[in-house]
Amino acid sequence: MAEAQSREARVTRRIVERRVALMTQYSRRLPAVYVGYIIIAVVAASRGLAPWAWIWLACTGAVMVYRFTLGRRVEKKSVEERIAALPKLEFGFTLNGFTTAPIVPLAFTAADNVTPLLVGIMLVAGCAVGAASVAGSQRAFMGFCSLTFLFMTAGWFWRGGTLGIALGIGIVTMYLVLLASVRDHGRNLKELMGLVEDNAQLSESVKLARDRAEAASEAKTRFFAAASHDLRQPLHALSINATTLDILAQRGNDGLLKEVSRGIGSALQQSSGLLDGLLDISRLDAHSIQARFAPHEVGALLRAVRDEYAALAAQQGLSLALELPPEPLWARTDSDQLMRILGNLVNNAIKFTQRGSVTLSARHGPDGHVLVQVADTGAGIAADQRERVFEEFYQVGNPSRDRSQGLGLGLAIVRRTAALLHIGLHLDSAPGRGTTFELEIDAAPAPAHHADGSATPAARAADGHRLAVLLVDDEAEVLSALCTYLDQLGWSVKGVATGDQAEQALAAGFVPDVMAVDYRLRNETGIEVIDRVRLRHPDLPAVIVTGETAPSRFGELSAAAERVLHKPLAGEVLARTLQEVVLGLDTAPVAVASAA
Repeated sequence: MAEAQSREARVTRRIVERRVALMTQYSRRLPAVYVGYIIIAVVAASRGLAPWAWIWLACTGAVMVYRFTLGRRVEKKSVEERIAALPKLEFGFTLNGFTTAPIVPLAFTAADNVTPLLVGIMLVAGCAVGAASVAGSQRAFMGFCSLTFLFMTAGWFWRGGTLGIALGIGIVTMYLVLLASVRDHGRNLKELMGLVEDNAQLSESVKLARDRAEAASEAKTRFFAAASHDLRQPLHALSINATTLDILAQRGNDGLLKEVSRGIGSALQQSSGLLDGLLDISRLDAHSIQARFAPHEVGALLRAVRDEYAALAAQQGLSLALELPPEPLWARTDSDQLMRILGNLVNNAIKFTQRGSVTLSARHGPDGHVLVQVADTGAGIAADQRERVFEEFYQVGNPSRDRSQGLGLGLAIVRRTAALLHIGLHLDSAPGRGTTFELEIDAAPAPAHHADGSATPAARAADGHRLAVLLVDDEAEVLSALCTYLDQLGWSVKGVATGDQAEQALAAGFVPDVMAVDYRLRNETGIEVIDRVRLRHPDLPAVIVTGETAPSRFGELSAAAERVLHKPLAGEVLARTLQEVVLGLDTAPVAVASAA
């Protein structure tokens, strides 16, 4: 009840606002309307009604000036003041009616019927215009026209005769028609303002719903970033220690130690994969990933994916096939992000295919596209599940939430990344006949100086080049484990805890090929350490290691270093990344999700 009353009050307010706006607009035309009054006065004077006609003209002119200035003043006022001015505007119509009506009995003092007929015609025309200008206000219309119509009706009935009675009835009829028109205008205005109010409420509801959705999305993104950061910190130390344990296990002959090391490594790999999924969702939702488009040979990328996942497919008893046309397929895309899409799709297909095969294929498509497919012979997806598989945390056929099958973020990441790269993503599946994901990528011409068979940067592996590495990390356990691991690779390593110690090492003659710096140090940041070191070695490449996953940090970190690695971080990932940075492979700054 209260809500209905509130709506009625808002609609009434809108009606008043609109009525005031229309009346003030009409007041601007009053000088033109006054020309009609002058004509009436001239006609009356020419019929022998002077000087009363001129007196009447002066009185109506004074009222016109009042209404004109009132309208101009109201237009300049605030909304509340304009609403409060409606009674004054309506009174202006009534005042105008009282000054206009006296010309009618004056016209009937003429002996002929022509004078009152001419005056009456012009006044009726003026009242018809006035009916349109009162914006549905019956009060204003009746105040403006009633006395004039009353005098005209009485005058013609007083004249009598067929003409007088007919004109009197006609004038009454005209008045009722105009009054009905004003009432209809008022009802239409009320209905219109009701629709405007409902649309405004609907728009506000949509805005509130959108704001809530955006707030929920931002909260989710912040949660992913915070949870990922807090979980990565202890896992990073555990991962480095697991690397050291693996080194010790490989040196000895203790089978139990090797089995324990393998189990720890497997658990860390799963945990790291789950955290990387959270990180990817956070970055994509925050639009902090910038695609780097360039021509890439799709076949080379598919071969790299096939090589990466062939062993995993074999462990599952599946074949991982690759079908490519004889000619190269060039597409304009971001090779890193496309590899992530393909990796997620292939990994997902292997997880949910019990027997048979997973096939990677590519071909020329219509309209200048390259079509890439990942098809499996798994159980398939029902029609009512096809859209849901792209939702976060949703998995078909995993009701027990087996964590070895991931969090259910892979396809959510695929959809977001495909949108980032402007790739069309299509799903074709049915229970019992497997699933096919198709990517529609813009084709590109081959680079002019491309050598056949050369791999793209994302598909090339770093060689075994031994490096001199400056490590900066204030966690003694982590620093020791990393130094031990890199030393076992035969690399020259200098591990320090602060920027001062890094400068001292350089001053003592240590010449690094690359530096790896933890972002959060006790009294400074990794970026500050990088800046200090580069005062001595301006071109020294840097890798930042961090547990920070907040989207706002990505741009800052990527600008300071060639690569950004996220904790938990396995030793082999750091080693491979350092090699790639030194060798100039994929040197554009990019945040890399590590695997344990």
